[in-house]
Amino acid sequence: MWILFLLLLFTIIGMGRSALIVIGLYKDPILWSFEQYGPNERLPLPFVTLLAWIGGFVFMIGLWTSTYLPIPFPLVGLGFGAITLAAACFYYYTTIWKSYYRFIHLPRWHHELLERTSRYERRRIAYMWLHLPWRLRLLYNSSDQSFFIWADFVIMGTIREEETDLFDEHFYAGR
Repeated sequence: MWILFLLLLFTIIGMGRSALIVIGLYKDPILWSFEQYGPNERLPLPFVTLLAWIGGFVFMIGLWTSTYLPIPFPLVGLGFGAITLAAACFYYYTTIWKSYYRFIHLPRWHHELLERTSRYERRRIAYMWLHLPWRLRLLYNSSDQSFFIWADFVIMGTIREEETDLFDEHFYAGR
């Protein structure tokens, strides 16, 4: 019984985290997706993750109430179906993501960041995000305006670094 209660608590925490990602108040997982190397960026699917956590929550409620109800199947079946649907979305990511982002959008700050930056700049922002103290991350998670001011500073540092690298290449090539 205690294990089910702990698993239920775990799913509530996961649902809260996923809900914060969906509404744009927790930027870490989306920024972490920018760090990946390779030909394509793999964007996260926060609504699918939220669906999986909700399915786990409903499944756990169904198991917990199975001692009180004679037939717990509707809740257990609904939760299992939601988890299965989320797993299928993650498994078939390459076919899902085009229609997913057509109907369900990531938070507004994500779209603005995609419009304003190149892939290299987004990767730099993601790596610099790792070096921020947790209190500053909390501030930038809650304020998109402050986050974009910080991101502009990172972009300016990126441009300055690229200019220095180009200068060094031309300077040393002449010697």
